[in-house]
Amino acid sequence: MTRMPPAEPARESGEADGSETKFLLLGAFCVVHRKKELPLGPRKQKVLLAHFLLNPNRPLSVSSLLEVLWDDPPPSAVKNVQLYVGRIRRALGEIDSVCRLHTVSRGYQLDIDSERVDAEVFRRLVRDASRARRAHRLDQAAVLFGEALELWRGKPLELLAGTVALDTEIGMLEDMRLMACEEYFGLMLETGRHRAAIPELRRMVAAYPQQEHLRYQLMLALSRSGDRSAALSTYRSGYRLLVEDLGIEPSRTLRDLHDAILADTAPTRTPPHPAAPLRATSPVRNARPGSRRSALQRAL
Repeated sequence: MTRMPPAEPARESGEADGSETKFLLLGAFCVVHRKKELPLGPRKQKVLLAHFLLNPNRPLSVSSLLEVLWDDPPPSAVKNVQLYVGRIRRALGEIDSVCRLHTVSRGYQLDIDSERVDAEVFRRLVRDASRARRAHRLDQAAVLFGEALELWRGKPLELLAGTVALDTEIGMLEDMRLMACEEYFGLMLETGRHRAAIPELRRMVAAYPQQEHLRYQLMLALSRSGDRSAALSTYRSGYRLLVEDLGIEPSRTLRDLHDAILADTAPTRTPPHPAAPLRATSPVRNARPGSRRSALQRAL
């Protein structure tokens, strides 16, 4: 996100030669070692490794791994899991000092420094930012949210979606990203940096056009920057999308902000969160209603 503070590199530990090893899930899935991508094998093998990385340092039962790989496991599923695990171990053999996939009771566990996994670094930064927000350290919270969002390179685990279990994990990550965006832009508005927030807010609204909270924040930022016409245009485009694509009217909160901007009575110094909740139409298939708020709460 171009207007956000640059993220500092994740902490590296356990490497005497100073080389870097990173496990990247917040975009196209890859493992980078000494600036080169490691070959990770066929799709199901990548899905299994991604699942281990989303659940680091935790025992995972074979039955749970079957659910990740197949909606309807074949008779050979358990043997296939054993085969994939063996291949993953060989693929990671060059970096076995960094991570270790080992057998535990009824399953497997990937031991790894979570600071090497971008999804885990993202979650930690969001937790730290939320604590700073609650402590009213607004500038620090904004920097931390910005660093968290800078880790994203595209859709998480791009091209690996396809089973309910993995799609749920992908959905949780996207949910948390949207929540972090709303918190970050809210802090920008709350601290008077509405002009700086506009370019990235425009990009996020274009990427997630059905997210009313982001549209609300963009309208508020444009209004506070003196661009009343653009704020009203942002509402009209959202209105057409909601009515034509979803068959629903914009929420009362969004309509109230539109009316206030039209009457030139929009708030100028009020907190960035609307008094009434806005609808959140999840972009993720199979996501449950309200999962965005609960996803962030579970992470904190």
